[in-house]
This record gives sequence, structure tokens and C-alpha cells, in this order.
Amino acid sequence: MNKAVIALAVIAIGVVGYFIWLSDESASEKPVPVITVMDILTASDLAGGVKQAVVNDDSDLVNDWLDKGYEVGEQAGLSKKDLAYLESDQAREYVIFNAKRDLFNEAFEKRYQQLEPIDDLKAEYPEAKSMFAKADAIIKKRDDIIEKIALTLAEGQEVTAQHREAAKKLWQERYKSRQGKQNSLSDNVE
Repeated sequence: MNKAVIALAVIAIGVVGYFIWLSDESASEKPVPVITVMDILTASDLAGGVKQAVVNDDSDLVNDWLDKGYEVGEQAGLSKKDLAYLESDQAREYVIFNAKRDLFNEAFEKRYQQLEPIDDLKAEYPEAKSMFAKADAIIKKRDDIIEKIALTLAEGQEVTAQHREAAKKLWQERYKSRQGKQNSLSDNVE
């Protein structure tokens, strides 16, 4: 019986010691940063700054924005590995790539509303290649709507160039009207 009590006491001491060791281990670990590398690289001010740098073809400005991102990472207590990534060519390429995709999207929206082609945009922003099919589908849908408006304006007669021009103007007015309503709704939410 004495041997069983001694064995149980040794096991109990071992278990208590293990839990004390675990609590010391967890207390010595660094806290997890509240921000990640991707949070920094996709932050609206950094992304906007890099986008402006790309528009101006200003490589130094891209570096300045990445330096600011690095400073934020340092202050947030990111690991050395994460900080090294913020200084890497890969991070630079990532922010430039995303800036060019954003620029394509902005230019596409203007061209869409103004009924202008986008082939030159595709050539200018190959980084947005994955967006091209969707952009083409949106344009096709817009053009189909315009053609239906022209057909309605023709009142059963053959659709003429004048009908199509009038349909384009009507579509643009409706589009602007919808955009204005959406913007005023989002203004009221804030």
C-alpha cells in the first residue's frame, strides 16, 4: 500500500510540475500582433499611395509607401520574417500588381459608362487578365440592354442608327441616375 501511495505522490508531483512548466512557457511567448503583413499591404492609404505612384511611374514613391508599411509592421511587433517580406521584391511586386488591377477597374468603370471600348486597357493592364472575361460579359449585357431599348424606340420598325444613338443616351441617363441614387444612399449610411 505504501508503494502505491508513494507512486501516486510522484505522479501527482510530476503532473503539477508539468502544468507549472506549461504556464511558464505560455507566459514567455510573445503576444500575437494585431495586424498582419496582408493588412499592411492592402491598407487603403498604402494601396492608394502605390496606385498614385504607378500612375506617375514613380518607383521611389512606391518605396516610400513600402517603407511606411515597414514602420507600421515594426510598431505592431511583426516577426523578423514578416518585416523581411515587407522589404522584399515580392511585396513590391504584389502592391504594384494590385494597384494596376485597381487602375484597370477604375478605367473600366469610366469606359463602361461612356460606352467606350476597353481593348487598349487590356493591353495597358495585363495584370487584370483574370478580370477581362467578366468585363467583356458586363459590356455585352450593357450592349444587349441598349439594343432592346433601341428596339423599343423603333416601335416594331427596323432599328436605325438614330434609334441606337437615342438608346445609348437613355441608357447613360439611367446609369447616371442609378449611380447618383447609390452614392446618396451610401452617403446617408455613414
